[in-house]
Amino acid sequence: MTTVILANGDFPSSERTVSLLKQADRLICCDGAAARLLEAGIVPDLIIGDMDSLPLELKQRHSAIIRTVSEQETNDLTKAFKAATETLPEVIHILGATGRREDHTLGNVSLLADYAAELAGSSCSIDMVTETGVFHAFCDSEIRFSCPVGREVSIFAFDNSLQIKSEGLLYSTDKVTFDTLWKATLNCSIAETVSLHLSHQAKVIVFISNPD
Repeated sequence: MTTVILANGDFPSSERTVSLLKQADRLICCDGAAARLLEAGIVPDLIIGDMDSLPLELKQRHSAIIRTVSEQETNDLTKAFKAATETLPEVIHILGATGRREDHTLGNVSLLADYAAELAGSSCSIDMVTETGVFHAFCDSEIRFSCPVGREVSIFAFDNSLQIKSEGLLYSTDKVTFDTLWKATLNCSIAETVSLHLSHQAKVIVFISNPD
């Protein structure tokens, strides 16, 4: 079972993101993106959020699939993630989490690491698919992922005590100090499988670019 969460960033437009949106077994939409989704002729299984950005006419017409969560301690993406984990699908794809506002983009991408930590030990994986690539999140000390040779790969971590030894990348990460976000960006895969060996378990986000 595949669950897709649609956030209120750039609306899916590439062949891959549109396909994921249309083929989801379960589609959860943050309320800020609901109007554009419905205008595209796609009705989600659930619209979730504080409903402050959904027009009254759409609230009334689609009341059966609306879940209002008014608390402000979490954003709508996290509310959608919690709803997605109620059924614990095999994979959760997050779409529309980047673009439009840079502060929202940074916040959403960093949240992906928290979501991966919550899913650690389960059979469910999660990623964030954009128009230019995919963010993968991990919470482990040994990380392996498939990556076609020649793809740009960026690694983000949030722990300046962390050391990461890498295999399958053009530039070694062995001496990188992860004290700012740019430190291990714009690398390149030189093998079909990339391995990251962490000095201790930590939250790590890996971005793999689409082919040129």
